[in-house]
Formats: sequence, structure tokens, C-alpha cells
Amino acid sequence: MARIKFLFSRSHILFLLAILIGILLPQAAEIASVLTLPALTVILTITLLRFPRGFFRRHRPPLSGAIWGNVMNYLILGNLIIMASIFLIREEGFWVGMVLIAAAPPATTIIQLGNILRIDKQSMFSGMAGAYLGAALIVPLIGLGFLKFIPLNHFGLILLIAELTLLPLFLSRLAVDKDWDKLIENYKDHITDWCFFIIFYALVAGTRYLVIHRPLDVVYMFVIAAISTFLLGFIINLVGNYYGVAKEKISSLVFLGTMKNYGMAGAIALNVFNKQAVLPALVFSVVMFIYIIWLKYKMGNIIITDADTKSN
Repeated sequence: MARIKFLFSRSHILFLLAILIGILLPQAAEIASVLTLPALTVILTITLLRFPRGFFRRHRPPLSGAIWGNVMNYLILGNLIIMASIFLIREEGFWVGMVLIAAAPPATTIIQLGNILRIDKQSMFSGMAGAYLGAALIVPLIGLGFLKFIPLNHFGLILLIAELTLLPLFLSRLAVDKDWDKLIENYKDHITDWCFFIIFYALVAGTRYLVIHRPLDVVYMFVIAAISTFLLGFIINLVGNYYGVAKEKISSLVFLGTMKNYGMAGAIALNVFNKQAVLPALVFSVVMFIYIIWLKYKMGNIIITDADTKSN
């Protein structure tokens, strides 16, 4: 029972429901797409509240950790996605979606995983903070480098990125200063899970037609996603063990180097580009869902065993 509860949490069930309802009942796609950005803003704000109190004010992220966050998320994972897409993705709309994924910062799920699995939390927090700060410079560079021939509302895109970075930072600091974070402490996971439900429902409902009628493109994206998670995670583990890096540190590097914020990439694609650009974010989200369950089983096996022992 402990094993089942550990692997199939509320967030996993809601993710599966979002996919099922999005396929069977896509009529609310337009309403959900409008709610994706507010939902994403809430998720990012709560993610910042998960950082240790005073982390940004009194404990500046170590430079080495911040650098490693950018190296793993952008230099390694981002470049791998771009290089694989050059060979496998031909449609312009799908290419835009792949570029958005490469430009996305690490997944917010990393913090929740780090709380239940054995991981170097200092490396995780500093890597996350560094990657999100680095996004302010790296995201525009990636856009200019790979999307320069595509007509864009650059001003609107800049405002959108500012909304998804500066606004959550302001709201989280306001919540901390006013002690509002203590009021929502017990509801953080519930709020985050339902916000993710809205986002993933919108992604599924909006791309339902493409999933059915473009199966080969879905397969190509699935292959790239699998390589950039399972294979890349295996390589990071292999290299880390070879150089004698502590397992907790390797785990944090694996998280930072294999999981991106696909919800953010999908929400931006849905509100700025077209539905073709949304499809890669959906496919990568499905692969990450499978990957997280696998990670929980593999890395959390000791925790599950302990829980089984206590329950007996």
C-alpha cells in the first residue's frame, strides 16, 4: 500500500485525469487556455515560497550551484533538445515548440521531488535559482538565435516573460513579508496540483486533433523526450559515479539536467504561437510523468521499504 501511495500521488492522478478529460471533453479548451497564464503564475509563486525562508535575502545561492543549474538545464539539456530536433523535426510550428522547451527553466516539480527523495537540497535550490535568473538572459538569446526568421510580437513576448518571472517574485516576497505564506502552507500542494490540471487540460484539449492526425511527429517528439530524460539521466549518473561525486549531488544534477518546465513552454506556446507549437510541450510532459514515476521507484526504493516496514 505504501508503494502504491508513493508512486500514484494526487498530482499523478490529476495529470491522468487532465489527459483523459482533455481528449474526451475538449469543449472547454478556450476557457482553459485563458486560465493557463494565471495558473502558471500561481505555480511559480508557490514554488518560490517553497524555498527556505530568507534564502534569497540571507543565503545568496552559491555561485558554483547557480552555474551548474545553467550548465545542466541549458548547456546540456537545452542543446541536446535543439540538436535532436534539427534532425527529426521538420514542421515550423513543431520546431517553435521544441525551441520553447529548450529555453524553458527547470521543472518546479524538482523541489517537491527533492523533499521526498534523497538529494542535496542546497545544490537543488541554488541550481534552480541560478537557472531561473539565467533565463532572463538565455531565453532571449535562444529566441534570437533560433526564431529570428519567424514573425513575433517581441514586446508582448517580453511582457509575458516578465509576468512569469518578476510577478511571481513580487507576489512571493509580498506573501513572506505579510506572513501570508503561513496561511497557505497546508494548501500549497493542492493549489499547485489543480493549477497543473488546468494547464495540462488546456494543452491536451488544444492539441487533440494533432495527436490523432500527426502520430509520426508525436513519435519523433517522444523519442527526443525519452533521450533527454532516461538516456541523459543515465549518462549523468554514470559520469558522476566515475568522478566520485556524492549520490545526493548526482541526484540534484540529474533533476536539473533532465526536467524542464514544460507547463511554462506549453502555456507560452498556447498564448503566443499556435497549437502546433503546443504539441511538443504535451509530449514532453507525458514522458516526464513516466520519468518521475520511474525516478520515484528507483531513487525512493529505500524510503518505500522503510514505510512498508513501519506499516507492518
